[in-house]
Amino acid sequence: ARAQPLARAPLTSRAREVAADRSDVISEEDPLVVLIAGGGVGGLTAAKAIRDQGRGRVKVRVLERVSDFKLFGGPIQLASNALQTIRTLDPEIYKKIEAKATFTGDRQCGIKDGIRTEWYAKFDLLGPSKSRGMPPTCVVARPDLQKIFLEDLGEVVETGTGVMGYERDPVQGVYAIMADGSKVFGDVLIGADGIWSAVRAKMYGEPLRRGPGATAKYSGYTVFAGECYCDPPDRKDTGYKVYIGPGQYFVISDIGGGQMQWDAFVALP
Repeated sequence: ARAQPLARAPLTSRAREVAADRSDVISEEDPLVVLIAGGGVGGLTAAKAIRDQGRGRVKVRVLERVSDFKLFGGPIQLASNALQTIRTLDPEIYKKIEAKATFTGDRQCGIKDGIRTEWYAKFDLLGPSKSRGMPPTCVVARPDLQKIFLEDLGEVVETGTGVMGYERDPVQGVYAIMADGSKVFGDVLIGADGIWSAVRAKMYGEPLRRGPGATAKYSGYTVFAGECYCDPPDRKDTGYKVYIGPGQYFVISDIGGGQMQWDAFVALP
């Protein structure tokens, strides 16, 4: 079947008069402009997918608040379907991530009694992934993951330009409102700016603030996390363990390099 040309949404007759300089058909000469608020893992992955699938007919701009990317955040778990998505999107990117990853989905994982250390339940992560031809679950350092995507995307990512909101263009498209008051035009705006998303706040008429009155609510649990050099006797056989106790639970996982990551969740007011 012959591929159909990409097209913008239909315009009203008045809008056509105002936007007469833009064609309805998306092309390399007149590409669809996609703005992405946020240069985290989600924003970078979206930018990679949209840019590559657009095949020159889509211009992507990632608008990231920070001026430069510094080492931040611990290991992130990538499930089999996430890894398969990346491998399908770009096998070379997948190979780079694979080289940095520690695979845990091919070992025993599950929930343990926090006092007697007996297994409550074990999760079969390897069987479902193998039956679908997917790689096993892994963990990879967030800075390594971001660096791989940043090197691939290059000038697509613009730093020091945080999105604080948006307004719809009366004709077609949207203007992202930046922290310095400037506006950036795009046909599409994607909000990938995290739990305190300015894009979401604008979309749903929510207050853009933290603390009292914020839309994110405290779950009742506080997490304490860290990494340590540790070599428990079952490390080679166990990917991660969750110890369950009353009002608390503890997670520990192999993250490679002789290190373990731990997370302690405690019910606190």
